[in-house]
Amino acid sequence: MVNINWQFQAAIPGGPAFTLNLPNVSVDGYDVVAVTIPAGKTLAVPIQPSSPSGDVVFLVVSSSQYDPGLTYTVDAVGVAHAVDGPHLLVGSGAVGLVNGAASPQTLTFDNTLANDIDVQVVVGRKI
Repeated sequence: MVNINWQFQAAIPGGPAFTLNLPNVSVDGYDVVAVTIPAGKTLAVPIQPSSPSGDVVFLVVSSSQYDPGLTYTVDAVGVAHAVDGPHLLVGSGAVGLVNGAASPQTLTFDNTLANDIDVQVVVGRKI
């Protein structure tokens, strides 16, 4: 078992500032995938082996460039998610927002930009 320690920090000038870092996420395993999405191409990226619905409890999608021209879909769900900023989903409820029927297994990236984009995906799961 591994504990994932995470943190999100934000500050709005003249407004609130906050740091979120709890709860730590206990997982039995994690997967890290780093891949380059070629310019103008679509690429299916397996992110974790099959696991029961609700078993993925941590999902991060980060990129070398954030732009609405880079999107991904999850498994057979037809909703495109723009990678216009990092995606951090903590807890099975948050991960369920991208696929409520099953734990995500494959992200299909579509890069409509004129340059290659490096993407990293980290998945924490119960086994």
